[in-house]
Amino acid sequence: MQAVIGCPDDLSAVFHNPAGLADQPDRQVYAFFAPTFVSHSFRVKALDPQRYPEINPSGCGEPGAAPCPWPIDGEGYYAAKISPERYFGLLPYLAASTDLGFLGRRGKDVVVALALYSPNLYGAEMPESAPTAYMIVGGVFLSIAPTLAVGWRVNRYLALGGALSYNYLTLSMSQKLSFADALTPQGSRPEGLAVLAQQLLGDLRMDFSGVDHGVGWNLSALVSPWPWLSIGLGYAGAKSATFEGNVEFKALGKNVKDQETFQRLVTSVGYKLPERLVIEMPIPHNLQAGLHFRLGRRVELGVEARFWLYQLYDKQVLRPIYNPTAVGKEPMTEASLTRDKKYKLSYQVSGGIDVRPFKRLPALDLLAGLGFDASPIPDETFTLDNPSNSYVKVTAGVVYRMSPRWRFSATYLLGLYLPRDVRNSQTRPPTNARGAGITHSPALDVTARF
Repeated sequence: MQAVIGCPDDLSAVFHNPAGLADQPDRQVYAFFAPTFVSHSFRVKALDPQRYPEINPSGCGEPGAAPCPWPIDGEGYYAAKISPERYFGLLPYLAASTDLGFLGRRGKDVVVALALYSPNLYGAEMPESAPTAYMIVGGVFLSIAPTLAVGWRVNRYLALGGALSYNYLTLSMSQKLSFADALTPQGSRPEGLAVLAQQLLGDLRMDFSGVDHGVGWNLSALVSPWPWLSIGLGYAGAKSATFEGNVEFKALGKNVKDQETFQRLVTSVGYKLPERLVIEMPIPHNLQAGLHFRLGRRVELGVEARFWLYQLYDKQVLRPIYNPTAVGKEPMTEASLTRDKKYKLSYQVSGGIDVRPFKRLPALDLLAGLGFDASPIPDETFTLDNPSNSYVKVTAGVVYRMSPRWRFSATYLLGLYLPRDVRNSQTRPPTNARGAGITHSPALDVTARF
């Protein structure tokens, strides 16, 4: 239905609205699994050939010369569309709960749950030979959240809930770097050492992997002024992530035979490279509210809205850490690597319907939903390592209660990424690109009650 906050009726309530646990007594086990399949492509504006000379060799495409690997069309875009070579996304969720009735009569009004889930587990790999490699070659983001939650039915009008999670986070990413660009101030022409380093070493590939740990929390309420209406409210937050880990550089130029030669050439031009990297990634707090209407025994309607406070995300700090005993200039600094983000408020609005159309099959529900997610990323700071477009979600599903103990559901989500045409990029390199895509996400879940 895409509307769960006002009627959290399974153990996904731990994530969406813990107050809903209060209305799920006895003992339960819940399992959910949803893979994601993405089809996304971009047309990218041609990069400055002086700063990124390795894309198309000098003189390519001219009469009598070899064709350019990445020909440019009349609008100034690379002619070929660029898409991820591989992509994966998963959403696994496992939870168990029990009421506290064994502690006394009022214990039945309190339900505790333990869940283990991964709210973010996705990755992609772009072609290393493509111009987009200077923006991203590949990356994986993983978060695992063991979570303890409780719901308390205060009275028939009000339930309260809360959740506390430990978040284990990992971030891995790869990117190509051009010496001609990295050693040249913005707005200047590459010359001197920048040109020499590019000729000696060619492009670099940077590989980073970092880890962080943190705490997340969720406070919520479920208000039921009348039997036909319930109102869900929630506020959730988490500690911002700071990933620190080793960073490795590999020269891709034809003059570099091995890593030892690479280090010698770097030293010969008077530079040294960082050994570790720190990447800050703020995690926005969010507000959420939902309404759920029960229109008789056969029809239920729900609507909800969620707001992520991304407007607090002004910059992404990247801090290189060098070996203090090594000799040479430090070409990469926090100031040169830190990226402006200038994100804005992100929101999601959605609604859906649940119907039980067959008198002879009262245990069968048919569901459908429609939603819209607004991207927080302005065109000026849009990047391909997080190509967030606004998108429309269409969902459909079926729920079957085999008995009071068993419930099964199967759902399907179609996400339509709205076309994006960035022409005023302020990133480095500039991410002036046109793109759109589609995502497919089937899901299965099962609830067992004991």
